[in-house]
Amino acid sequence: MMNKLNFCPMIADETKRRRGMFVVRAVLALLFYSLLLLSGARISAQTKVVALRDKERIPEENRNFPRGYYFEDQHHDLDKFAGEWEGVGVGGYQWRVRIAVQKKLDCYGYYWSDALGLELSITKDGKPAITPTRRLIPGTSFIQGTDFRWDKEKQSVDPNIYKVLFSYGEADKPYKATIVVYLYMNADQDTIVLRQGVIIAIDEIPNIPDYVIAGGLRSEICTLRRVKK
Repeated sequence: MMNKLNFCPMIADETKRRRGMFVVRAVLALLFYSLLLLSGARISAQTKVVALRDKERIPEENRNFPRGYYFEDQHHDLDKFAGEWEGVGVGGYQWRVRIAVQKKLDCYGYYWSDALGLELSITKDGKPAITPTRRLIPGTSFIQGTDFRWDKEKQSVDPNIYKVLFSYGEADKPYKATIVVYLYMNADQDTIVLRQGVIIAIDEIPNIPDYVIAGGLRSEICTLRRVKK
């Protein structure tokens, strides 16, 4: 039978062993999380940050879906569009638009970009009109903008003209077109003219909302005036 003198040292040895194991596990855990953080830092370091104005200047092979880039609004060009706007457009439709700057949005899983988000309220005679249901920023009612208009003559973007796609989904049958809309900001930054670009549709003659002009390339569809910054 083990006496008390032999039993006490064994308890002490077991306590030391357990403490040692705890220290080893704690060190291993710290090493694991340190490596995890370093791994994340490497991934972040691999992201190529480019000014939003220079998006069109990246190598041609990457231009359509530039993998691993973050196009940052380093010149704060988007800020002047932010705020609440309203106006009356084609067909007597009343527009109310809330514009907000969105930071580092995921674009198709290929790259990130700062962008504008547009929340639309278009009505006529108190009744809501059809509004886009596709290309919305996930979890929001904001349409995700794309980029600035490229000026071929100057070979640079125009930071006062911004492009948004109005895309109508299955819920809006028979509205299945995508309409390019340009936001032209005036010099005083208190007016935005919405001009229509091309209409992209599967059908040969797409059915489009009445507040857009069929075949009205570069036509003015509404003039918005700033209500609130």
